[in-house]
Amino acid sequence: MKGLAGKIKSFWRSLPLQNACELFLVLICIEVLFQCMSFQTLQSSIGYIAVSSMSICMLLSAFASFLPSKGEKIILGFSSWVIGLYAIIQLGMKNMMGNYTSVHASTGMLGRVFDFVPQFIAILKPQYYLVFLPSVVYTVYLLKKKEDQETAIRNRIILVCTAVLMHLFSGYFVSRNGLRSLYDNPKYIEKGLREFGLSRFLLRDFLSINTEEDLTIEMPVSTPEPTEETIVQPEETVVPEEEIEEEIHREMDDTDWIAAMEAEENEKIKIVDQFLMQREYSDYNEMTGILEGQNLIYIMIEAFDYMALDEQLTPTLWMMKEEGWDFTHHYTPKYSCTTGESEFISQVSLIPESDVCTPNQYANNQFPNAIFQIFENQGYYSSAYHNWKDEFYDRRVWYANSGCEVYLNYDDQKYTLFKGWPSDKEMIELTINEFIDKDKFMTLYVTSSTHFPYDQDSELGNRYLPQINEIHPDYPMNVKRYISKSIELDKAMEYLLQQLEEHGKLENTTIVFFADHHPLKTDLNTIADYTFELDKREGLNEDRTPFVIYSKTLGQKKLDEINSTFDILPTVFNLFNMNYDPRIYLGTDYFGEKEKLIYFPNGDWISEEGIYYMSSGYFAPFDETAEIDSSYVEAKTTEVQNLFNISSLIFRNDYFRYRDFVTDPKMKK
Repeated sequence: MKGLAGKIKSFWRSLPLQNACELFLVLICIEVLFQCMSFQTLQSSIGYIAVSSMSICMLLSAFASFLPSKGEKIILGFSSWVIGLYAIIQLGMKNMMGNYTSVHASTGMLGRVFDFVPQFIAILKPQYYLVFLPSVVYTVYLLKKKEDQETAIRNRIILVCTAVLMHLFSGYFVSRNGLRSLYDNPKYIEKGLREFGLSRFLLRDFLSINTEEDLTIEMPVSTPEPTEETIVQPEETVVPEEEIEEEIHREMDDTDWIAAMEAEENEKIKIVDQFLMQREYSDYNEMTGILEGQNLIYIMIEAFDYMALDEQLTPTLWMMKEEGWDFTHHYTPKYSCTTGESEFISQVSLIPESDVCTPNQYANNQFPNAIFQIFENQGYYSSAYHNWKDEFYDRRVWYANSGCEVYLNYDDQKYTLFKGWPSDKEMIELTINEFIDKDKFMTLYVTSSTHFPYDQDSELGNRYLPQINEIHPDYPMNVKRYISKSIELDKAMEYLLQQLEEHGKLENTTIVFFADHHPLKTDLNTIADYTFELDKREGLNEDRTPFVIYSKTLGQKKLDEINSTFDILPTVFNLFNMNYDPRIYLGTDYFGEKEKLIYFPNGDWISEEGIYYMSSGYFAPFDETAEIDSSYVEAKTTEVQNLFNISSLIFRNDYFRYRDFVTDPKMKK
């Protein structure tokens, strides 16, 4: 027996399986820690994750066995630290930005975010470092472990074959559970992490960097025209001629578009043509043109949330919300590079690719569909202003390709230098004379005063603390600093209104303001505790932010239907009666008859019926007594997938460079 045991032990030690099993235990411990901290529970897919991780460990072990003992240990130990580091990056990104990240999304931003590394480390919760514990123990074990005997080629082959079989088994699981598309192209990062685990998702993420995704589109089904047999003829009634009012409908003339599609040789552009032309579009409605001829100031506010609205401390913002149109169920989905992509969405109403920073990736594309060019087509002077450098986003490039006549940022102005982010009030002061005397202007402001951090001293974060302490002495310091920065924003809005009035432009100017995201690097519970308009912990309310349209001619409204950043542009175009084709924008005019749909980067969506959670496949209806047919959820999920894919085809093929004429459409006579 001792001889047999010795042979088994010798075989075990000579087979890299021992190293594979040891590494597997380390990786699965990291996986369990990550899932418990990230999702608060182990996922039902943990069995698949275990099998998949084991196959990876076997292949790594077989490869490492060709190296000298010291090199073998380095490869195995390093692998465990890579997964631990990846886990803590994902945990930190979720805590800081509200989203997980991917290698694909990060490659274009690495050089731009170096300054935020210390802040990223500072926000890591102490418990996150537990993911390194298995790697620490494993490293100590490897340092003390005796050198293994040489591994026979036969044993390596056995191990590799076993790993391949396990990989095939895991592939069967992927296909059986309808996850093949997600596996091949891990676009929905959260669901990918839940279903495949850290090791497999990281591997798939790397492999997908230079792989072009096969984007499948299910064409919209056109409603068939009624035949004579299906038409019930009403009894003829005679209406006095003076009572007849001619109804004007939006009817697009697609003659040129169809001709271009038929002549097109690029099949992907033809797919986009066909898809967009078949989309339903909103007709004119009672709000069409209510702001026609007015000037527009379009403001995306950094980290704008309900905590910034205080009747005593930010009276101008409060007044504009209360006296303007207040969209109370507005969502701001956070994509991979939050500020830049919210800005991009608000300008083109297309869905960013969730695994890249879309405005940087496609900055050189042509965007005649953007807000700047559409307003210019109607005789407006367009300009844009930002009080920071183009350090993170290629605004100067993509604005120029969007028709923006003038763009000025921090590099073009003499901003006051102090600790923290620049003053929004100073930005208005330095730029307002650039456009205010134009006959018709469309102006974009991208603010920065309310940017994090809120847990550190800064000029604007501390500037108004005495006033805040008089009213809210018990608020935590990070909330006070956020409000202090919001007071500077409020003073900027006050100055803007004063200048418009002094120049006689206030009565003929509309101000639209909205958020790029909620205050990042701030715990959701803290935001919820100091948000009194709604429960931030409920549903996807983390991403509910203020959206206001203010004009002296509009009056006050509370608008309670759901909408998102995607819907701002089509709504503004309708209010201003711009000449535009609603089919090329993936948002919806708030006042149109189309059902509203909100798209989140992880595949979640919100419709007028409820919320769909992609990672769990659960649909939560707003009306708990309603019976929602599963076909409705399936149809909406397919629609969302189609819209993600059609946006990707538009970006990847620079679609509007070849179809610029559809952005200034003709109407049927």
